[in-house]
Amino acid sequence: MIDTMNPRTTVAIRPIPKGPARREGALTLELVLVLPMLLVMILAVVQFGQYLANIQELALAARVGGEEAAITQSLPTTEGGPVPPSVINAIDQQLLAAGIVHRMIVLEHNVGGQQTSLVTPSGAEPPPKLAAVPPGQYVRVVIIVPKSEVMPNLLKTLGLNLVMPDRTTLVSYVMKHEG
Repeated sequence: MIDTMNPRTTVAIRPIPKGPARREGALTLELVLVLPMLLVMILAVVQFGQYLANIQELALAARVGGEEAAITQSLPTTEGGPVPPSVINAIDQQLLAAGIVHRMIVLEHNVGGQQTSLVTPSGAEPPPKLAAVPPGQYVRVVIIVPKSEVMPNLLKTLGLNLVMPDRTTLVSYVMKHEG
């Protein structure tokens, strides 16, 4: 039992200090724990935002190439032949505006009566046929780009490497041939 009248047995209760001195350590700890997660989230948003913007640029380039191929009078009918220069120039002009340099262009068409694939650069292995042939005469432009060309690798500095060197991004566009 504590005798409250005896000064030797009383316990001195100090008031709890108020203000910033009490929270200083907690704020530092919270910053140390939350800042890395916040940094990863911000870098991921920037990385995927840039990827989606570049996908839009690829889709636009495929559309421009499809429009150019649709009005080209005579498309080559040799399987594996080169894509017409007018189509290549139209696509490359759009891709260069986005800073995309490495690409493969495949132009599928059935203008000569049977399905034909033209490939640039020559000697490149085209992807398998994408889908069934649409009715009538058509052209399909396929642009294949390494993932490293369209997605910045911002998270690699934090040990999260999402851009694999052997992965590609493929965009296609189909139009009716009018030439």
